[in-house]
Order: sequence, then structure tokens, then C-alpha cells
Amino acid sequence: MISAPRFIHYFVAIVAAGSMIITGPAEGLVVDRVLATVGGEVITFADYRLFVKSMGAPAHVEEIDQQLLKDMIEERIMLQEAQRKGIFATDPEVESAIEEFRDQNGFSGEELERFLLEEGMSLDAYGKITKERIMVSKLIDGDVDSKVIIGRGEIEEFYLANKNQFLRSPEKIEVKAIFLKLGESASVTEITDLKLKALKIVALLAEGDNFDRLVDEYSDEPLKSHGGVLGQFARGSLVPALDNAAFALREGQTSDPVWVSEGAYILQLSKRFGESFKPADEVEGEIRDNLRGIKRWKLFNEWLKTLWEKTSVTINQS
Repeated sequence: MISAPRFIHYFVAIVAAGSMIITGPAEGLVVDRVLATVGGEVITFADYRLFVKSMGAPAHVEEIDQQLLKDMIEERIMLQEAQRKGIFATDPEVESAIEEFRDQNGFSGEELERFLLEEGMSLDAYGKITKERIMVSKLIDGDVDSKVIIGRGEIEEFYLANKNQFLRSPEKIEVKAIFLKLGESASVTEITDLKLKALKIVALLAEGDNFDRLVDEYSDEPLKSHGGVLGQFARGSLVPALDNAAFALREGQTSDPVWVSEGAYILQLSKRFGESFKPADEVEGEIRDNLRGIKRWKLFNEWLKTLWEKTSVTINQS
């Protein structure tokens, strides 16, 4: 599935254990050079360092990664759009989100406040960031997620076009064989005799002789004592020479001698089992989720591009 938009990194404090909480333009930090201006609001180098720290990079970074700066600008653009649309987060929603974060990390109320203070943030500041996160989430829910519609026809079309993704059981064949063993140090004469024997067996089969009778008369072990049953195989399970020859046969058909390092096999295809697929209704939810992810990501990028175009953004090059 396609991952969630990166806006979460700046606004959310609910991140994996060991990640850092993000502050906005931070309390107690010295505001230094301005990296960008977004809709009249500035992004400073101090803001950028905090953002980079939230992504797991060292907070003392001195070089500007233009992609990370772009991500940060996008996040600010979305928050401003939420504010313009009058989207807000209620106190109960903020309190619920903070409580969820506290429970996920096993914090008591006092432990959470202590944790925040260690990261240079008050509980009030954290509440503000959580509020902004909820606002942006609501914006995306309304402007993107609510517009992602998956029709039944799209699901059926995807299933038919990608049916191999839903393979339940591959094609298999059941094979018998007459095995003629070639000794490790076989002489030219022995090899010739074995080839003549193999050709004789093929000729007898062509005349209508019974395969099982020829197994009993001519096959070497271990196949002879097993009635010539080689087994059931999916494509690619046998060595290439045997695999190619066996899968080319029709049911009941026998092969010419197939030579491998240990000797010759004369194959008979006893039965073919066709491949089976999970039915469409069984994988409908999986397909819907997949299509939704693809559509959502496309729509999100188009929507965000539109927000960029209508927002005044200046990036300082120095």
C-alpha cells in the first residue's frame, strides 16, 4: 500500500518509540536566518533543524536538504489551507489524541509532561501541535479522502488484468517415468547400449504397448518398485530438461528419451491439474484497498500541487 502523506511528520507527536516530538517555531530557540516564506509565514533554520530531527537525522545538521525543506513547506501550506477553510479541532478531540499518545507509550500524565519538557516543549505547546495535526487531517479527509471512489467495475477490471496476483494453486502435473540408469563410469559401449534400449522402449510405446508393463520390464530403481510414479510437480520443480518435456505432454502422452546426468527418462503424463485462482469476491477488499491507495496518492499530489500554485512561496537561495 501507498504510505500516508509526509505532513504527519511535522504535526504529529505520535511517532515510533525513540522518535522526537516536533515543536513549531520553538520556545527558547534563537531565530536565525529565514529559509522560506509561505503565505507570509516564515520558516527559519531553527524550524528546519527541528523538522530534520523529527525525521531521525542529527539535529545539528548544517546543510539544507532541499527535499526536506520542500516537505516542510508543503506541511505549512496545508495548515494554512485548513485555517482558511475554518477547519478546527475541538478540545475533546485534542485531549483524546493526547491521551491516545500517552497510552501508546505507557506514560502517566506526569511522565508525559516530563518527557515533553525533556524535549523542550510544554504540554500547552504539544496541545497546539496536536490541534494543528487534527486540522490538517480533517482537511485531507474532506478534500482528498472523501473524493476517492472505487466502483465495482474498476474492481472487476483490476481482477481480470492482474489475475496472476491471486493465484491459489499453480498448474501441476502427475508424471510417470521409465528410468534407465547410466553408470558413473559408463563406457562408450554401455552408453550406446542404453540409447538403443531407450529407443526400443519408445518404439514399443508407439506400437501401443502398455506403459506400466514396460516400467516393470525395463525401468531401473527407484522408479521400478514404485510403479514408475515420479510424482506431482508444479512448473519449475523438475530439472529443466525434464520440466520442459513433461509440461509439453498431453494427458496419456509419452515422451522421447530425456537425457540427464544420471541417465534417461521416458515420461508419461498421467494427469494435469489446472491452476486455480482466488475468486473475485474473496479478494475484493484487497483490490479495493489497493485501488484506493493508488487513487488517493494521485489525487493527493494533484490537490497539493493546486495548493502550491495558489500560495505565495519564496525560498531563499543564500
